Amino acid sequence: MLSGHVHRILESAASESLERIRRDQVKAPQRLKPLLAYIEEHLFDPSLDVNQLKRNCGVRDNSVPIQFHSAVGRPPHGYIEDRRLETACKLLAESNLKIWQISELLGYSSIQVFSRAFSRWSGQRPTAYRKKARQRHVSINGDASPLIEESLQARTDKLQRALAGELSLDEANDLIAQLRAMYPDPDSGNDGTNGTEAPVAKPSLEPAAVVPASSSSADLWETKSRIEVILGEGDLDAEQQEEAWRLLEQHNWHEQSSLIRDLRLMSPALFHLLRQRSRLIGRDHPRRGVQVADLALKSLDVIDSSVLDKSELARLKAQAWAWLAHARTLAGDLRGSQQGFATAERFLELAGDDALVRGDIALFQAALRREQCRFDEAWNEVERASQLYGELDRSDLEVTLLIAKAMIAFEEGDPEKSIPFLERATELVDASTDGFLRLALFHNLVTCYAETGRYSQALDLLPQTRQLLGRFGRAGQRIRLRWLEGVILRGRGEFEQAESAMLESREAFTRIDDHPRAALVCLDLANLYQRQSRWEELQKLTASMVPIFGALEQHREAFVALRLFQRACEERALTSVVLNQARRSLQRIPSRSLAAAS
Repeated sequence: MLSGHVHRILESAASESLERIRRDQVKAPQRLKPLLAYIEEHLFDPSLDVNQLKRNCGVRDNSVPIQFHSAVGRPPHGYIEDRRLETACKLLAESNLKIWQISELLGYSSIQVFSRAFSRWSGQRPTAYRKKARQRHVSINGDASPLIEESLQARTDKLQRALAGELSLDEANDLIAQLRAMYPDPDSGNDGTNGTEAPVAKPSLEPAAVVPASSSSADLWETKSRIEVILGEGDLDAEQQEEAWRLLEQHNWHEQSSLIRDLRLMSPALFHLLRQRSRLIGRDHPRRGVQVADLALKSLDVIDSSVLDKSELARLKAQAWAWLAHARTLAGDLRGSQQGFATAERFLELAGDDALVRGDIALFQAALRREQCRFDEAWNEVERASQLYGELDRSDLEVTLLIAKAMIAFEEGDPEKSIPFLERATELVDASTDGFLRLALFHNLVTCYAETGRYSQALDLLPQTRQLLGRFGRAGQRIRLRWLEGVILRGRGEFEQAESAMLESREAFTRIDDHPRAALVCLDLANLYQRQSRWEELQKLTASMVPIFGALEQHREAFVALRLFQRACEERALTSVVLNQARRSLQRIPSRSLAAAS
């Protein structure tokens, strides 16, 4: 129970955050108003999370959290944390409460959890933030409302000074340390996964996957019984697959793991279902794709030993580990991916030779090598997969190999070399070819045509690509295609339409926190303005790029590139050389092409 004094301190510190929630509630669609009202009332409840929010507001529609993100600019869990940590800034600056007390008041489970969240959010540890705030002589009883804005503004001012070369070495290192704390290094080799356990969440550009609410024991038992009935019928048709997945999907990852451990399976049908779902889900939510691939592996452990001989079970486990390793590659866990492939190879030795599984391993390892920029090795792996797949005489595998070769050439910086591979692949596909494979093929071909100046050919393919996106694509891909359309229109000299497409895609990327692609769109806009000698717009664009570049997982290179870009704009001397240098400095940013088809 809070004392009256502490309650008043919390109430005062939280006033602006609660008012923000009320304003958002007024503007939000009707179906989101109960969620915002519940957040306002229970903002500092330790048990408040997305599951509780959905459960207490009677929400079962999995699209609601996505609509929430669209309406207020953050997913529910991020929105809750923003409001809590805004309040933390006030409490640190305006009160004498201990940090552990603030942690408890705000609903954090421990001071360590609070400190990590605050450091990631603000770029400073709570003690450092408090010290700097008090050095500004902010009075406990005074008007401290600008404090949060001052904190953000201070970082922006320091960034501007860094770009102007006005910071001392110590100040520059301090700024870089803050940004590293806010945006961890993607090359750290640790994405929070441990073996095949569920990955721990970390900052990500991917849209947040919806987490189902916890289920009762009775619900879990009912799901288990119904899945066993479906799986008892042997091979699953499309309708049965959808039903089995729908039953599993209504539970969270830990419940799904528990369910699978309790099943008694008489066929590998569930394994094949989960492997396929991992492939599809991994495109939108890479870390969730890892979880589903792990579930597929677990499903093999509960198959009746009398159903499969040891050789066949080893083959399936080799296949499962290969897919899990590939899912880890897509999620950025390159070290875990390498370990997964090694395990797959060991199981394949027990199973005997299998061209399909060996081909899959080679192709997936090519994707890993490409991600590591080890392109010669990537080519060798694709050639090895081509020899293995060649024994199977399947056109879909040949198309996949051609796309993989095109992707390597593209990442090496030679889109011209990619085009013959992709054009050859178009001759092998028809209406019966997997829709996701056709989408990857045509989107990449449009990209390569645009990159090599073949704008008319790219424009001719746009309608077909849009049609495939409508059936098999997702929101992020639609934004990328709109951006690509802007590049094509710019190349054809249709500047007004190109600008509209680029501005629209930049805003969309910013809205979903995809800062790398937003930065690349800015560079394409700069090229457009430079061609038209629109120097005032260029200078405004430069100013808008500061927060975008500041949000990237980059260090000195991005700042230097932006400074050169800024100076070139000021001197009206922006050239393609400067633009290319800025683009190269953002080497960790994904290209406009899709991920390799799998």
